[in-house]
Amino acid sequence: MVPWDQGNPRLKPPDCLGELEKRAFLALVCSCPLGQFQASDSFLAELVVVAEQAHGEMRATGVVVNGKPSPWWDVYCDATKELRALALRLRLGPQSRASKAPKTLPARMSVYERLALEEDGDDADQGRN
Repeated sequence: MVPWDQGNPRLKPPDCLGELEKRAFLALVCSCPLGQFQASDSFLAELVVVAEQAHGEMRATGVVVNGKPSPWWDVYCDATKELRALALRLRLGPQSRASKAPKTLPARMSVYERLALEEDGDDADQGRN
């Protein structure tokens, strides 16, 4: 919630971006917590647009053109590779949303579950005798 007397603290797209890049930048900024991005992160939007353009070209012409891989394939791979690396560094992936890894937390067990397990263990010991 933003107080009415203060402006919108959400980051605006830099003026240097084109129309497609501005839309991609706004989509990224609006999908993440406030303060996640800085103006210098605008290159993410540029990479998104490059990857989308390469994907569109491959959809139109095909991944294989005249028996050879499309030249857009390399462009797409490079852009998505950079996006993956930057997403990890900027903590945009699912790993960064988790507060703690589940494996570090002990499994919760009620007293009744523990008693039931202990009783099952006694039955197994009695069966051996």
